[in-house]
Amino acid sequence: MATQQVASVTCPSCAVRFNAPIENIINGQDLSLKSAFLQNRLNVIRCPQCGRVNPLSIPLLYYDLEKELAHVFLPNGLQMTTADQERIIGSLTNGLINTMPQEQLKFYLLNPKPFLSMESMIKSILEADGITKEMFEAQKAKITLLEEFLKMSDEASLKAKVKDNDHLLDREFFEILTASMQAAQYEGNQAGAQALFALRAFLAQESSQGEQAVAAIDQELGIVYLKNASDLLNKLQNAKSDEEFEHWVANGHQLLDYQFFQTLTEQIDAAAQAKDKAKEKELKALRTKILDTKGRQEEESQAALQKSAALLQEILRSETPQITLEENLEELDETFFALLSANIQEARRRKQNEIGDAMEMLGNMAISMLQERMAAQTEADEPAPKPPTSSIYIA
Repeated sequence: MATQQVASVTCPSCAVRFNAPIENIINGQDLSLKSAFLQNRLNVIRCPQCGRVNPLSIPLLYYDLEKELAHVFLPNGLQMTTADQERIIGSLTNGLINTMPQEQLKFYLLNPKPFLSMESMIKSILEADGITKEMFEAQKAKITLLEEFLKMSDEASLKAKVKDNDHLLDREFFEILTASMQAAQYEGNQAGAQALFALRAFLAQESSQGEQAVAAIDQELGIVYLKNASDLLNKLQNAKSDEEFEHWVANGHQLLDYQFFQTLTEQIDAAAQAKDKAKEKELKALRTKILDTKGRQEEESQAALQKSAALLQEILRSETPQITLEENLEELDETFFALLSANIQEARRRKQNEIGDAMEMLGNMAISMLQERMAAQTEADEPAPKPPTSSIYIA
């Protein structure tokens, strides 16, 4: 498991301060998170003001229960006192202990090996994985190949490159590509994520090992990607339950546009012309169900947004905002934090820094309260409300 927290960050380019999600406890058995970490794509944030992307150098704890491994990275460790190092290590190990079952706790987790450079820490992790220097060099070659693919725009040249390097396009290569795609999405770089997804689909189709590797990776990570409107329509037609149907409507909301329904209507017309009454009736019922589900989800989303907006206004106008937050902790969901984040960014854009600072302080206060409640209820073995996921803080 990974522990997400929110940190106040100052952009080195434009000096604006904003909240950013960070991962400071890394589970080595989480394939996606581990890949992002080893490729230095973790804790890379985008400034909401100027758009600059910056890597964060922060203390973090890496652990792997299977390999009985626990490492801690201490940037600027040489400038720290022993007491400072112990305090940071203690904070990270306590964070881990509070988020994992008691039966999984081992002594080595409480005594992680410190590293002052990320390079030496990654080398140790790879050695524990049985990765030799030769294997590491081979991985670097695949990363270089991926970079070369991204620079190519001519399809014929791209196909020739795939043919010449087919032996390198294995499971490991597509793990690297998938991690890069997820990292781009995590950073808020939707255009980059889409470009990587398109490249992955092309390489999977053109290479001998690609389709099998991609299918295995996506199944292991529990990820399903919508390629286009036709892909979404196919998934809606083949949904095995109402729950799955609603899932696809929600996740494919942006694809449910005029073109989508025009395509569906053309299929209905084609069935009518072919005098296939059963198919025509089935497609009409599907269209109605999609429209009804989409409309209901939009109404629910709008209601949640209005509720969160009213709560935010109540907190901002309160003479005792901390008490108001405490009284409404159960209502602080992802919609609330997404709205708060949007308001902070808008205040920054308008140069209303005092308002932005005040709302940012409220956000930090709310996160802290939720984490304190979670820790207290974890100790009591009771279900606890979860802090919002990091996605709501991505610019």
